[in-house]
Amino acid sequence: MELLRRLWSSAESFFARLAPRERVMVSAALASIALFVLFLASTGVSRAIAARERRVESKTEMLSQLGKLTQGYRQARAERQNLEARLRGPPVQLMSFVSHAGSQMGVEVNDLRPGTPTSAGGLEEDSVEVSLVRIDVAKLARLLDTLERGPGVVKVRKVRLSTRVDDPNLVDATLQVSTWQIKG
Repeated sequence: MELLRRLWSSAESFFARLAPRERVMVSAALASIALFVLFLASTGVSRAIAARERRVESKTEMLSQLGKLTQGYRQARAERQNLEARLRGPPVQLMSFVSHAGSQMGVEVNDLRPGTPTSAGGLEEDSVEVSLVRIDVAKLARLLDTLERGPGVVKVRKVRLSTRVDDPNLVDATLQVSTWQIKG
């Protein structure tokens, strides 16, 4: 505190010894130095504020992405649990299911050949090959949709189409339909 008083009194005595013209020039120089320091301080503060705003925006965006990822994870987990529940459900009698779905759609399903049951990764796969002759493409699409929306986990794994020479609006189709169950 004492040092500041001595410096202040020294500055006052220096300023008092100056001529009026020199006082104006020194005052202008001090004012310009003070304005420059104030400008530097305000620029630094505004840069710091802008940097913090950018960090806040970045973190807000990260939180938004995290929310989307969390929602996607929850949805995927729910789908997985639903699929596991369908796999644990009662086994689908594939041949009867396919013939019943065909009869409901008005499709004649006579040629069914059971496939060889396979096991992999804790799952048992049962399949059947279905041959359909003289079927309309729209009716075939509805049949495929009906099969895949059925009970359990039923998927049409392969579709082989061949056009007919006698009627270009109809096709012959061979489907491989599979279902899965958890072993045990």
